[in-house]
Amino acid sequence: MKDRSRIKKPVRTYSAPAVDRTLDILEFMASHPRPFGATELSRSLNIPINSVFRILKRLTDRAYTVQDPFSDGYQLSTKVFTLGMSLYIRFELRQRARPHLEWLCRETEETCQIQIPQGDKMLVLDTVSPEVQYFLRVVPGGIVFYHPNAYGKAVLAFDAEEEIKRIIPPRLPGLTPHTILLRTELMKQLEDVRRTGLAYDNEEYNEGVRCVGAPVFDVEGKVVAGLGITGLVSTFRNQRQAAFEQLVLECAFRVSRDIGYTGSFFTDKIARPFTNQLQKAGAG
Repeated sequence: MKDRSRIKKPVRTYSAPAVDRTLDILEFMASHPRPFGATELSRSLNIPINSVFRILKRLTDRAYTVQDPFSDGYQLSTKVFTLGMSLYIRFELRQRARPHLEWLCRETEETCQIQIPQGDKMLVLDTVSPEVQYFLRVVPGGIVFYHPNAYGKAVLAFDAEEEIKRIIPPRLPGLTPHTILLRTELMKQLEDVRRTGLAYDNEEYNEGVRCVGAPVFDVEGKVVAGLGITGLVSTFRNQRQAAFEQLVLECAFRVSRDIGYTGSFFTDKIARPFTNQLQKAGAG
């Protein structure tokens, strides 16, 4: 009798020859930065000439390749560079934000995170957990909604109204009894975020959990992320919450400044001198 537990199932593979050939062409052209004709690419990659020609035509139509005016050969366009830079900027932001999130985590002893837009959702780019016995764990890489999310609201508040309506439907999914269900209600909250710089999740995503977030601005003054703290409702008490808010604003200011922001959004929002906020709140 066979031991079925030791029988390995075959790994399913999917065939997409056109995709493979396109990637082969892109990778080859990236490794050899000069113009190539369709015939030369066909010989170098052992791809039928008709396939090479059709792929180059579509890549050119989509602006990923351009034709050299002197040789009529094809080479990669700046659009490929722009595509790669978008990923680089994401990792650069994570690297720049990390020490500031660690600072915020030490100051608050709460879980800290930074999120960035990912289509019609937000992506948890990075998190920092405190060195305490109990804390809420947030996993980087998670995809989360905008509307019940402090960090999503911090980003959404600075989008154009047309963009908000494109991303957010009129009726919204409810996750807890506290979740906003209408876009019109969310828009009212976003007005407060623009005025104060602070966004909240008051048990809207998970019951018993509260978050405070603030926007991160880039060198062009565009909001590129939301960051802040996540903790149990019981930890957000009176003066302690006020101290948390100031710490979150300070962290957002520091990250924004570190990626080139020189604007004045935070000028009248952060209390100065900024020292020992939690000790002043009696939570030391």
